[in-house]
Amino acid sequence: MINRYADRPVYRQLSDLLEAQLLEQASPGDRLPSEAELSQQYDVNRLTVRRALNELSQRGLIETVHGKGSFVAAPVVRYDISAGRDASFTRSMRDLGHQVSIRLLSTEIVRDHPDRAQLRTRGRVLVCRTVRLVDEQPWSVSVTAIGAERFPGLAREWSGDTSLFEFLHDRHGVRMQRAYRTFSCSLADPEEAEHLQMRIGAPILEMRGLNVDQDRTPVAVVSHRFRGDRVQFTVDLR
Repeated sequence: MINRYADRPVYRQLSDLLEAQLLEQASPGDRLPSEAELSQQYDVNRLTVRRALNELSQRGLIETVHGKGSFVAAPVVRYDISAGRDASFTRSMRDLGHQVSIRLLSTEIVRDHPDRAQLRTRGRVLVCRTVRLVDEQPWSVSVTAIGAERFPGLAREWSGDTSLFEFLHDRHGVRMQRAYRTFSCSLADPEEAEHLQMRIGAPILEMRGLNVDQDRTPVAVVSHRFRGDRVQFTVDLR
């Protein structure tokens, strides 16, 4: 019930009301009524509806796709990157009961790559760009740099059907582990926004780092740019 004489703004009352209804009745991916429909249903102007929907978006409860409308957002998933765990996002998500798939965007052999020093190679570097999806929803755009001479033919052999972690473990006996991770925030550029199905300039959480093998030899420099509304990182410091 909207009370125009209450102390709280009408748009805030509407956002709280819609939030309660979403939590009780809606499922991730459900489409919300249009602004015009909500305006008529609750007898408020469209600006009030827009501000209420913006509130829900800031709370991470809905996501708005330009030209398509607003949809119930997928819940934020906790991602454990603590020391001692394998460097496998796919395995971590599957352990939590989520379906993970990978779409390979491109592969490129680079002769003079800035990450050669970290990879301890003077040779060429294979750069792979992928999009990772969790439960059929895009989560991240990833760039992986890996020494091409250590894994000859990798560009032809790995098609993205499995995670790179699983491929290197099964084909080469390499079990990648995290050496370090750094975090930063930025905004989605037009290409990322298209791949991640979000608006241009939306928050991006970037995780960069180095993966090593069982002997602590560098294997890959990775950069994962996550939708900021999809993931929560947890680091165990014990």
